[in-house]
Amino acid sequence: MKASGIAFLSALTLACAGGYGCALDVVGTGSTGTGGAPSSSSEGGSVPVNASSSGQGGAVASTSDGEGGGVTVASSSSSASGSGGALPGCTPKSGVILAATKIYYGNTDFNDAADSVNGWKQFGFNLDGKVSTASSVDLCQPVNNAPPKNVYPDGNGGIDNSFGKNILPIFLGIASDFSTKANQAITDGKYTLIFDLEGLGAGANQASLASKMYTGTTLGMPPKFDGSDCWPVTPAGLANPADIASATSFFPMGSVAANHWDSGPTSATVPLTIDVGGFEIHLNLHFARVSMDLDANHLGSQVGQLGGVIATAELVAEMKKVAGSFDPSLCSGATIDSIVSQLQQASDILQDGTQDPAKSCDGISIGLGFKTKAISLGGVGPATPAQPDPCGP
Repeated sequence: MKASGIAFLSALTLACAGGYGCALDVVGTGSTGTGGAPSSSSEGGSVPVNASSSGQGGAVASTSDGEGGGVTVASSSSSASGSGGALPGCTPKSGVILAATKIYYGNTDFNDAADSVNGWKQFGFNLDGKVSTASSVDLCQPVNNAPPKNVYPDGNGGIDNSFGKNILPIFLGIASDFSTKANQAITDGKYTLIFDLEGLGAGANQASLASKMYTGTTLGMPPKFDGSDCWPVTPAGLANPADIASATSFFPMGSVAANHWDSGPTSATVPLTIDVGGFEIHLNLHFARVSMDLDANHLGSQVGQLGGVIATAELVAEMKKVAGSFDPSLCSGATIDSIVSQLQQASDILQDGTQDPAKSCDGISIGLGFKTKAISLGGVGPATPAQPDPCGP
């Protein structure tokens, strides 16, 4: 068994490191790994890219090698030098395209000050509309005898983020620098999430603003984040792999007030890939919500929030794949059953983002922070080959 695999299992099967307030009886080892992406903070002015209409663009930037870990959000303005046409090789768009230059997983604050105990409390949304405490009685029931005092308490102002409170410590135990490495994928131009704020104008207020979100694939070079990067998207997030306008992560109820964009409550699902210690974990944020405080020129944001619900069963399935990838015998048996039980203890919400004290929790709330800068939207990049499931039939 690989050393990194041993570290991964150790992180899942030991007790949670002190100070995290984890619901799980899990703690990580200090082994580090590879992958992911650290903070990226390419500065520089943005080149407006205000193109007309939407539709297919030209060539996609080169594809280069594999994908990095971490989550990213691409940010771009719209219109090359105010000419009203797309940059060469970019998809013509009207509005603003933004990409995240950095993702915050919950072990720091927005000022990059380390806070592995309480950092998670400021990222995400109050998804269920409640401000929950250890003594709350109007919530779904914890799984596998998880203590309510570890599962129920919310973050700041009722923020729901059991991922940051209970799963993040496991990831940090596997690779203490995973969030730094995860953001490196952004800096290297390997992976990003892209926000298309369709039709966003210069005004500080806009009552209706439908928006889309993409996953960026390999750019082929480090991004400049000045509006000139034609960042291609992966076809996995498109209803029609040949049509870049068919993004499945769609927010029809968005709006801007005093330069604060909010997607509004949605049923959208946002795919996330997180590289932890060299192992890629693929998750889906269901009923995703996004917001960001836009800069006055709308060419970036310094405070962004992404939140939603991970189906507990989907997280369990991903962890089984990871375990089975370095030892197929771990696809079943007492060891993986113990890990599954511990992961299930992080469940704090129902999969649809609601609460019902008559039901067992089957979802894990998640919140991430991000910063963005301007890019341009490339074309549709190549599909990433599906990884075989070592635990499949």
